[in-house]
Amino acid sequence: MKPISRSFLHAQEAIGVGTPEVESLLSYFCRLAVSHAVSTADLARLVVKHIDHDIRQDFEWQQRNLSGISESARNWAAWLAAATGVERLDLLTLTNWSSFLPAKGLSPRRSHWCPHCLAEDRKAGNQPYFRLSWEIGPVEACHRHKVQLVDTCPHCGRRHVRHDAGIVLPGWCTQCGGFLGDADAPSATPGQLWVARQVGQWIASQTPAADFADSVSVTETLNTLILGLDGGQPSRFAKRIGLAKSTVHGWLRDGNLPTIQAYLAMAAHSGLSLNQVMRGELTTWAPNTPDAQIALPFDLSRKAAKAAPRQLDWDAIKRELETMLKLPEPISVAEAGRRLDIDDRHLYLRANALARALGEKWKRFQDSQKAIHRDALRTHLQDALPELMEAGLPFNLTQLRHAVPAKVLNAVEGAFDVIREVRDELDVA
Repeated sequence: MKPISRSFLHAQEAIGVGTPEVESLLSYFCRLAVSHAVSTADLARLVVKHIDHDIRQDFEWQQRNLSGISESARNWAAWLAAATGVERLDLLTLTNWSSFLPAKGLSPRRSHWCPHCLAEDRKAGNQPYFRLSWEIGPVEACHRHKVQLVDTCPHCGRRHVRHDAGIVLPGWCTQCGGFLGDADAPSATPGQLWVARQVGQWIASQTPAADFADSVSVTETLNTLILGLDGGQPSRFAKRIGLAKSTVHGWLRDGNLPTIQAYLAMAAHSGLSLNQVMRGELTTWAPNTPDAQIALPFDLSRKAAKAAPRQLDWDAIKRELETMLKLPEPISVAEAGRRLDIDDRHLYLRANALARALGEKWKRFQDSQKAIHRDALRTHLQDALPELMEAGLPFNLTQLRHAVPAKVLNAVEGAFDVIREVRDELDVA
């Protein structure tokens, strides 16, 4: 069966993938709402309904970190991919680094932006959008325009106006409607520019073909850096990068993960890039000033070795999915994920067309089964209700449970609607 190409929502392409200007999933979500002329809250409800998930009545999408490493970001990347048919929306988040980074310190304290970026987007005739780098805590500047990020509307003077509203048009104030690209931005400091440049290069490395580091390499990277910079002494290394020695010991012995700020400090002191440190690309690295002290590598035998990450053959997986599409009885995407031992969200991100084809076939099958169950219930009710009337028995659920087999009655969602329909047809009081 050929996979379907039609999507539930507009197949809106992401902006800047593989560059420092990559769009955030938050921005993608807001632009998608604009393209459908609905509020962000309504779009959120449409998406979760399409995916068959429940959503709380007081759900506020802007309280979710859609672009970080959280489970929420992972879910929304997969859900939006399933609804739009656009693969690899996880590249608009940091979820591929979730085994390498903790959430602490990763999110910014304020919703800020570079006014020059927004103004450039608009001048070029493009839709302004929010950059993923703006969603990363240490970034306080734009490396392209060499200015600090701002968080105050230049027209109404309010803060938290970038996207904290039901209607969001990226680039315009959610309170007064003024263009956020009109703001003045002070010049960035050299330190701020270095951080922005390092983070930009790091997120630019997220491409569809890129391999991602795993937590197994974290300890190896730390050992190499500590040995090379401080002769293998964690306490000296901790002092060098401005952290407590207990923090460094926690990384080495307890498996704790360094924060993004710690990785940046390691990059600054080693002369490596943030991307090299986070990916563990240290094979050719040597410290600028070799330490004369001889030290042995750390003995980490007390810590159990982690298994090597599983390498997924996506060509083989797609062939498996094609076979599943031909099964006489359809299966859900969740069941396909279980059979392949893969999180079904990854199927939407890496094999989108096939996953959606499975999902649509499963939904059609479910709808046909519901129709069969409803028809079976109608047949039993049409036979049972007249008999209840003749016997002078009341029309209630207790009597119906005696007259209709439980497996027939329980198989129908909204059974009372079917009962009401049959009662009205037969004019039963």
